[in-house]
Amino acid sequence: MSSSDRDTAVRRPVTAVPFRLHASVTCPSPAELAMSLAWELGELDGDRVERGLTALGTAIHAELETSAEAQLRALGEAVTNAVLAARLNGGPHELLIDKALERGHAHPVLIAIILQEVGRRAGLPLGIVAGAHGHFLAHQRLTAPLVLDPATGHLTDADALGTMHWQCGHQLAASLLDLLQPRYERAGDLTRELQIVRMRVTLPFDDMDEAERRLNRVTARLN
Repeated sequence: MSSSDRDTAVRRPVTAVPFRLHASVTCPSPAELAMSLAWELGELDGDRVERGLTALGTAIHAELETSAEAQLRALGEAVTNAVLAARLNGGPHELLIDKALERGHAHPVLIAIILQEVGRRAGLPLGIVAGAHGHFLAHQRLTAPLVLDPATGHLTDADALGTMHWQCGHQLAASLLDLLQPRYERAGDLTRELQIVRMRVTLPFDDMDEAERRLNRVTARLN
């Protein structure tokens, strides 16, 4: 990454626009989609989210001059130091980026998205991979088979996790939506549940049969 590219990455903030607009873009950043998703579901304060991401980046100190492994470990300190605690259960707020930054806890998938964004701003070539054991943060320049587990903040042996695949912003948005829908259903919030399934069908995937069935089921409950 050139110094100009790095400066651009550091300066460019995430923005909240309607979800369908970000969903229609080729390779949107996961944080941008997470912002748009939260914006659709409530009164998101974009400036407050921006301040939260900036403060988190300052607290982590992922130095560009260190090794790739050290950079991942530095990002993991946000979890091990309880700046951003992982919670698998809990309500919808665990999957909304503004609430996560405000309250200091989130679902591991969202933690991975937040840490990737913090790393991006520091110029780090990070991505998110996923498999049967969940989502993990990966460094594109790390030759050792290590990934960061957002649930623990520790590095783990990628070889022991089986086959994993890189996740694009659309795939990660789908994961957030798929986790949110049953939470709103349990809470009896049919309005937001309907918003969730409608956003899900806007994502550009070839196989949308299940997403369409969910939309039809939720819509039928309105009648």
